[in-house]
Amino acid sequence: MRVAKLIGLGVLCMFFADPAEALTITNTDPDAHTITVKAGGDSKELTIEPQTAVDPPCDKGCTVELESGEQYEMQGREEVSIEDGVIFVDSAPGADDEGGSPDQPADAPAKQ
Repeated sequence: MRVAKLIGLGVLCMFFADPAEALTITNTDPDAHTITVKAGGDSKELTIEPQTAVDPPCDKGCTVELESGEQYEMQGREEVSIEDGVIFVDSAPGADDEGGSPDQPADAPAKQ
């Protein structure tokens, strides 16, 4: 019985240890920002308060639009931050394979 509990606990831990595969947007600015997330035919407007993060619906890719009108194409698994009113990619699966860098803006051309 103890072995079954230990195996069950191990399996449960594996589920929680698996990295999340969702878009996360963190606002590091002192002011709130309103974004519009367009995924498929759906559009959702979100306000991100200072020093907070949101996980908008973007599991199969989406477009994130800032209130300035700037648009960013996301795959749905990135961690990005809003700094000085611009979105920066902090981490993205496969960014190294595509020549991208986590320190460049999301819409910046890849460095060669």
